[in-house]
Amino acid sequence: MPVVLFFRLFVCICVGGWVGEGARHQRDGSKASMTRYVPPHRKREVSDVDDGKSTGNDGRKTTSEALQRESWQALSRSITGIINRVSGENVQLSATELFRENIIRGRGLLCRSLMRAQLADPDLSDVFASLVSRVNKEFSIIGLLLVKRLVVQWWRLHRRGDWTALRCVSRFLAWLYIFNVVSVDVIYQIILAHLTAEKRCDDDVDQAAALFRDTFRAMSQRDVAEFHAHVLTPIRDLLAMDDDALRLSARAQTLLETCLGEVQRWERVKHTVSIIPPQLLLVEACEQKCHEVDLDDAAKMNAEEQLDRFVFDADYDAHEDAYETARCAVLGDDWETELLEQVAAAEEEEEEEEEQGEGTIAREEEARGQERSVQEKQSSMDAAKQVVDERERQIRKDVYMAMRSSVRADEVVHKILKSMPSQTERTVCFMVIEGCCEESIYKRIYGMVAERLCKSNTKFQVFFAEAFRTRYEHAEDLVEKQIEYTCKIYSHLLRTDSLPWHRCLSVLDIIESDMSQRLMIQWLLQGMVEALGMRAVQERLEKDKELRSSTVKLFPVDANEEGLERAVNLFEAMGLGELGAGVRAQLEKVRRSRRMTLNTNSAPNYNDRFSGGDANHQKGQKRSRKNMMEYI
Repeated sequence: MPVVLFFRLFVCICVGGWVGEGARHQRDGSKASMTRYVPPHRKREVSDVDDGKSTGNDGRKTTSEALQRESWQALSRSITGIINRVSGENVQLSATELFRENIIRGRGLLCRSLMRAQLADPDLSDVFASLVSRVNKEFSIIGLLLVKRLVVQWWRLHRRGDWTALRCVSRFLAWLYIFNVVSVDVIYQIILAHLTAEKRCDDDVDQAAALFRDTFRAMSQRDVAEFHAHVLTPIRDLLAMDDDALRLSARAQTLLETCLGEVQRWERVKHTVSIIPPQLLLVEACEQKCHEVDLDDAAKMNAEEQLDRFVFDADYDAHEDAYETARCAVLGDDWETELLEQVAAAEEEEEEEEEQGEGTIAREEEARGQERSVQEKQSSMDAAKQVVDERERQIRKDVYMAMRSSVRADEVVHKILKSMPSQTERTVCFMVIEGCCEESIYKRIYGMVAERLCKSNTKFQVFFAEAFRTRYEHAEDLVEKQIEYTCKIYSHLLRTDSLPWHRCLSVLDIIESDMSQRLMIQWLLQGMVEALGMRAVQERLEKDKELRSSTVKLFPVDANEEGLERAVNLFEAMGLGELGAGVRAQLEKVRRSRRMTLNTNSAPNYNDRFSGGDANHQKGQKRSRKNMMEYI
């Protein structure tokens, strides 16, 4: 009996000790992971306890969960900082800094930071792809993980319809293909997925065209036969489609034809131009590990998102030693010594700069004071002069150079859209019109450029309509040639339906207009009639209800008799009498009504029939004929 009691007591003590030890470790781990404030002395106590408990029999230090978590957070901060500082000038240095960190353990953090940074600044996609190519050469598992995550992200964004983010992901995949990190099959699949979508829209064609423009140079150099079979032939078949349900819109056809034209121009120079900038070519394509993924497997592809979160590693030291061996193979055995030398050299340079800076502060202050006084004097002298914004002047210069150096309108529009910054559509519209008005003879390319700009983005339609309103309201300040060329541009836009008719014609007022404005009305309508025909223009004006309500000033059927008469006479003088048929009919109706009213009020008396009534009646008829001649 005492033996049984002693055994039970021993078991309770052991179990209680194990439970207490586990609870205490759980409590300490939870405190280390909490975000609330922990006093420094409490942190030191926890660290001392962990250090005392984490030493094994062989004398090596097996890191505790709290220290592993702290190391994980430091690794996350280091990787994020390196990715945020990367640029085209320091991409090689950034790759070296990444290798110094344990990017095998933090590969999930690295892929997440790369995707976030590229989404924030898509213009650095080539730099990020260059960095990935260098890392993928040494650790292909990281490149494969990034490619998988990008494919899964593309699939999710495509289902969601987030076109802006989808463009960024496609651009990243395009540059990874250019650096030979991912195979060309996924590029083919993405392009065809957009072009053959069940509910295809212009946004799908835009996405496919953008990805095509990013990758067709590399595809044409690596495998011409596959490029023609998988991309060019489907695009040509799509352009030649006769089925109305599958036919592309006019804008989409123009976009794809432009892409094919770029391929033809590239074929002439592809052997003399390098696709990858020299400073970004860190690894040759033949030495790269290329990953093959299938877009159809994106729904069930494992993106390994659990790698982004901290997980306790029981074999932490062994994994650290394994990565140290791989790191020495990449950076060399004395990489730590080189790092210390670089740090010391950087500190010496900072000290020298500080010493030199202290001696030049006074001189710089004096120079700045003198320069400030000179600038104040100059600004006071030039206060009355008009200052042209440098940005707008540069945009005008780019538009002018594009018009002068191009032969076709598609080439001009491509150069303009490629070089123009955002929020500058208004300046481009006004520059196209002003450039046309400065020519000695009218050139049709200006109208074609304006047409393609309006079809490329609705913002251009708004600003071209604004430009028309401005030039109509200030028509008296324009010379005759400027009015004529302006009307030719807008008659081209209207006859091609590049600009809604009601936006331009709603400004025109046939009655309340001066001579320059009437000249503008005449040339605009004559240009439309010459291009479309009188009957087509007349039917469009009569059948379109929105257009009819917008042209009440141009065709004032609700005006009084004097206004109707003036409008009819002006249309006849312009040679556009058929367009004013509705106004003329309304004028005749008003006159008929007035005559009936006059005849009713001034009927001749029966008693005066034989005493001069005939003479008065004949005089009345003569006056009526005279008034009719005045109307004619």
